[in-house]
Amino acid sequence: MSRHTRVFHLRLAAALAILLLATMASAGCASTNRLREAQASFNEAAAAESQLRFGDALTEGSMQGQVTQNTMIQNGYASALLSLDKLEARDVDRLKQDKLWGNVLALRALAQWKLGMLDKARDTAKEAQQVGTDQIFPRDRALLLALPGLIKTDEAFAALERLPAEPTPEQRAATLRNVQLLIADAAAAIDRGSGAADAEHPVHVYLIQAKLAALRNLQVAHQRLGDGDARTLPADRREEAQGLLKELHCRSERLELKNDPTGYWANKLTLTPAPGAC
Repeated sequence: MSRHTRVFHLRLAAALAILLLATMASAGCASTNRLREAQASFNEAAAAESQLRFGDALTEGSMQGQVTQNTMIQNGYASALLSLDKLEARDVDRLKQDKLWGNVLALRALAQWKLGMLDKARDTAKEAQQVGTDQIFPRDRALLLALPGLIKTDEAFAALERLPAEPTPEQRAATLRNVQLLIADAAAAIDRGSGAADAEHPVHVYLIQAKLAALRNLQVAHQRLGDGDARTLPADRREEAQGLLKELHCRSERLELKNDPTGYWANKLTLTPAPGAC
């Protein structure tokens, strides 16, 4: 995987890390040690990803150092999952009484996703959708609804990575079509997640970036696999991306974010935000 690609995916991972670090801390008030342990392990792994958001370790560290750091991150997510798997029946009852069971399921699904346990992550996300609204925070519900889309985006990325250096015409056509379908499904799921949160909820900053990441994968697919005019992102998708860039900038301003991520995504997509004031 190229440095450009690694940094691109680390940036989106970092956006999620910051969101979770800022909002998951409330779960630490639970009386269950396992949940606290899981919370701490997940947050440590998320913090490590956050430190990579500008790619410093990728440019300055050795390959062995990068492997070690990535292993530590994966171990953190695995430790979080192990702690959750050790919850006993009385712990579950107490968590449900404290209205935190939805938080547990969200944490489990996200850890499974980070570990590449995609089928289990989907199953956990479905289970979480069955719990009452009093058991799951709007942020968690939004992320869980969007999670199948995040997975589809990862699958589109993986499809591009599997291509040989010189694909046949048949491989080019099949992969482009596959990526187009995956990104369409991803966008629909992310939109469902967006619809589950209040209009001004901070989770939208992450979900917008998730959709921009999906569009970036689609753009790369067209650049690598398309012919003629099909080598660029379709006009309607470019317009959509520009609208998302503007929305991301406006939300970042309203939330007074220290680091507005709009410039990063505009540079990756080589597009400017839609014109007009916020």
